[in-house]
Order: sequence, then C-alpha cells, then structure tokens
Amino acid sequence: MRVTLYLPYYDYNDDVFNVNDKYYGDGEYANAIADEFNKNKDIVYNSMLDYNNGARNAFVGPDGQTYKLGQKTSQSEDKVAYSSCEGVIYNEDGETDNVDLLIEHFAKQESFVEMVEFDMDTPEEEFETELSLWTKEHVNINKYKPLRGEEWAWGNEPKRNVKISFKNKADETIYAVLEDCKIMDIVDRNMYILFVDKISLVDNI
Repeated sequence: MRVTLYLPYYDYNDDVFNVNDKYYGDGEYANAIADEFNKNKDIVYNSMLDYNNGARNAFVGPDGQTYKLGQKTSQSEDKVAYSSCEGVIYNEDGETDNVDLLIEHFAKQESFVEMVEFDMDTPEEEFETELSLWTKEHVNINKYKPLRGEEWAWGNEPKRNVKISFKNKADETIYAVLEDCKIMDIVDRNMYILFVDKISLVDNI
C-alpha cells in the first residue's frame, strides 16, 4: 500500500525571537541559574523524594505556572514539525499491506512488524536528515550487542513515532501514527524493517 510517511524534526527557526538589550551578559547567566537552584532546590528535592504524594509532585515556577515533574511543556512541543517522504509498506510476509490489516492492528492495539520501502526521489531534506540520525543511533547501539547482548541492545533501541497518511476504500485520506517504532533491520538504503508497538488513528498530521 502506498503511503506518505512523516518524521518529526525540531524547527529551530523562530522569526519572532529577539535578544533583548537586558539579556544576560558574560557570567550573569550562570549566576542566575545558581540563584534559581538555591531558591528551589528544597522544593524539587522533596517532590522527587515523595513521589507518591501528588500535591508535592508539582513545582510552581516563578511565573506562577505549575510544572509536573517529568512532563514536557508546550513550549518544546511548539518547535516540532514534520517532514515527509512517499513510500510503500509491506507486512512481515513481504506482501503489500492494506487498510484492513492496519485497522485490525488498531482494533487489537497490538504490536506488529512493518517493512517500509522509501521512495528516495521524494523525501524532504529534513526527512532524510532525521532518517539518517535514527539510522546512526540504531547502528551505534548495535555495536554493543556482542558485549552486552541482544536483550540490552533491543531495550535501548532508539524509538520514533512515524506518522503516515493513506487512502481508504472510500478514497478518503486517513492519518495514523506508528508508535514507538524500532529499527529491526536495514535491508538497503530504501528498505527498513520496523517493529511497531501499536498504531493510533489521528485527525491530521
């Protein structure tokens, strides 16, 4: 089945970012960080120590906003964008996948193996970059397999959420996320075998 694949990347181009004249000078930033640490270290320490206490598991920053320990803020999420590449997906038997099989995986919320053949004439620049980074992380982890074993290597495999879009039988565009994908094998530059933890349906990219 032909699909469009999307990989997340961080877009650091921010046209509205300006450096204020009162921005920290040399040495001032380190001092500000140290002051902030000294003011809040007891609160953070107690919150981390008493992780079963929901009331103490939150930290209120100087702006009055409450942060949950271990959670991302919306500020970081705003920088995430997606780049695309065309491709074809196959099931673990090497047969072209279809809508029915994907919906079955979704209904069962099960993990599955997917082969992805990238059309390397179509990727956006950021997609190629992110795919290269993911591949490099995969290769680096697997260098330790002889020393630490397959279980360790698999447990430390880098994961990616890969979004896809495709047409259903009614010619409507469906969007989905292949969650926590791990690279199982790289057949060649264009063909990857992925382990998909589960698939989720989403409204758009």
